[in-house]
Amino acid sequence: MSPDVTEQDLPGIGRRFDLSTSDDESVTVVVHHSGRRDVYASSSGKRVCVTLDDRDARRLGAIIAGSYFQPVAAARVEAVVDGLLIEWVTLRAGGPADGKTIAELELRQRTRMTVVAILRGAETVLTPDPSETLRGGDRTVIVGRPEDLNSFVALVNG
Repeated sequence: MSPDVTEQDLPGIGRRFDLSTSDDESVTVVVHHSGRRDVYASSSGKRVCVTLDDRDARRLGAIIAGSYFQPVAAARVEAVVDGLLIEWVTLRAGGPADGKTIAELELRQRTRMTVVAILRGAETVLTPDPSETLRGGDRTVIVGRPEDLNSFVALVNG
């Protein structure tokens, strides 16, 4: 069952959005004309409310939308063009890839994924050589087939 969203005008207040999840939980967001958002979440009969101003609501929305962190999910990929996946994977500090080179990990041979860039702090390494040492915290930009993403993540982050 897919989540359903319903909308309702609230005259003099703003607009209400209700999301029912596939787990029989619900989230209600009231967007006030002032920009304030009231977010209500309920689960197992318990309900909580958080009030956010416009700035904080937009930051939370960016987090939920994946602008701050890109989770890896087999059923969801960020960019697929003609069967080619382009994804960002952040390497875990102390993980299997931390301190090893691309060649040592045999990334392409073992996962069929290619590292096309590494974002390391303010530095960007484009088309890294196989001798490039990976570090925890590196954001790798990888290209390959969607079905090979999980094996890449498992190899570099355990």
